[in-house]
Amino acid sequence: MKNIVLAGIFLLFGAFGSNALADVFNPAGWDSNNDFPLIGSPKAQKGGELRYYWQSFPPTLRTEGPNSNFVPNNEVQSLMYESLVGLHPTTLEYIPGLANYWKISADKRKFSFHVNPKAAWADGSPVTAEDVVATWEFRIREDIKDPYSVMMWGGSFEKPVAESKYVVSVKTKELNWRLFLYFGGMAIYPAKEMKVLTGEKYLKDYNWKMQMGSGPYEVKPENITKEHSLVVTRREDYWAVNERRNIGINNFDKISWKVILDEELAFEKFKKGEIDYYYVNKSQRWIEECDFDKIKKGWVQKRKIYTQAPKGFGGFVFNMRKPPFNNRNVRKAFSFLFNRERLIDKLFFNEYDYIDSYYPGGDWGNSDNPKIRYNPRRAARLLKRAGWTNRNKDGWLVNKDGEIFELTLEYGQQGSTRIHKVIKEEIEKAGIKFNLKLIDSRTLMKKVSERKFTIHFQSWRATLFPNPKSSWNSELAGAHTNNLPGFKNKGVDELCKKYNVTFDRAEQKKIIGEIDGIIFRVHPYALGWYGNNSRVLYENKFGHPKEYFSKIGDYNDIKTFWWYDRAKEKALSEAIKSNKSLPIGKTIQKPWK
Repeated sequence: MKNIVLAGIFLLFGAFGSNALADVFNPAGWDSNNDFPLIGSPKAQKGGELRYYWQSFPPTLRTEGPNSNFVPNNEVQSLMYESLVGLHPTTLEYIPGLANYWKISADKRKFSFHVNPKAAWADGSPVTAEDVVATWEFRIREDIKDPYSVMMWGGSFEKPVAESKYVVSVKTKELNWRLFLYFGGMAIYPAKEMKVLTGEKYLKDYNWKMQMGSGPYEVKPENITKEHSLVVTRREDYWAVNERRNIGINNFDKISWKVILDEELAFEKFKKGEIDYYYVNKSQRWIEECDFDKIKKGWVQKRKIYTQAPKGFGGFVFNMRKPPFNNRNVRKAFSFLFNRERLIDKLFFNEYDYIDSYYPGGDWGNSDNPKIRYNPRRAARLLKRAGWTNRNKDGWLVNKDGEIFELTLEYGQQGSTRIHKVIKEEIEKAGIKFNLKLIDSRTLMKKVSERKFTIHFQSWRATLFPNPKSSWNSELAGAHTNNLPGFKNKGVDELCKKYNVTFDRAEQKKIIGEIDGIIFRVHPYALGWYGNNSRVLYENKFGHPKEYFSKIGDYNDIKTFWWYDRAKEKALSEAIKSNKSLPIGKTIQKPWK
């Protein structure tokens, strides 16, 4: 869900403003939490730089509006902006963020927050209740061209009220068990910037800059090199550096990303020491190429780390708005032609599992979903039902009008070519001409966002608690939302409403299972595969918690939980100089059994 990323490190986005009202606050009757287990390691050291890469530069640096909901954007935003409350990644209890106290009314329809008077923006001005109000007002503006934001924030909440300088309250328009989590976890922006902007000016002026934040890092204009690199720097004057929630996290002085378009080149640059860690998302590489000399000598450490992070889904998404995928038989046939068995066995070395649910890897999905496996005979029968009954002299399927069944898959990463070639071979055996076209990744993002595609391979990250409405609601079947296939189903819409007002966890899971079953039978995607671990390589100069990542985290926790260890860096330098080995740790790590 937009700006609410509940995987990896817990969310702490913020809320502030300016209100001249006096703040006489009595905490009696309010909730807080100041005795939770430490999130980071108290052994962590501040300093140093962490260098990583992106395969493409973000299409914009804006926090809202078109093309703002991509992983690079969320990575940077999570370091700059805070929220009123967060979730502890182990206990899943609410913990302070910008607010040090909060309360929920008896009918669960009104939420109140007391902003910590110590909270401050990067320019030193205080965060106040007015900033929360201004942020909500900004998110519901139609002229920023973010329809889901308008629906989510405007459709769920009344206008927040600044009851005093530091107390803000909000009433919900509906009963929904996740709304406290959403409003409390909403990224907050400074009223002084948001209130003076028209939508047109925001979309233009903030395309390549970001509004001021209250978080531990900032992006300075001189550290943005469009299409090439971006650097965030740790704020020495960060107001919450000594708060319990920040002990042992946000340790690097600088975190930098450079654009490396080709994954093969990124791997080579890691081996040369030009980036500090490498997430190995290619199974063949993990099995065949991750035993080079630096790993054998312990200069580079190799880890496969298991956590309980929620799992996302991915696969080929069909544009159901137009032929040929407006026909369910065609969508289902393609799913039977998607030879995942061959991919998992031959290309992925059995490192992955099949995705058979839109909520895989846990107990939220529908275990009764049929298992779709490669079956060209069933696919042929389904294609005949859809009118693709004959083949021409070249062997391609044709319909009654003599039109060839031809598809073009546009994709943005060279490293995906080997996978798509295998898929092409299997699809074309069935008589479907399947063209592959490598294009610029930003061009691809734009085309997909505008629904100018027929078939597209898409992967989604998961939220800690499912929010089916954000991806499957009928109102979001247009452009610039997560509902890429154009899925519309009244039954799912009704179940989403029921899910929102159900507070019992077991019943929530039952409803999501029903939703999953309905979506699965429609076949908006030909589902792919997923992994339940993070495979990483890293230079042996970093410290990390004994668990490596949080309980619900993954390799993205490196930038917030790890630190530059001066003693290790010295030992590494001396080992390289003398060509000596360092200790090699255990590859398989399961700290969260």
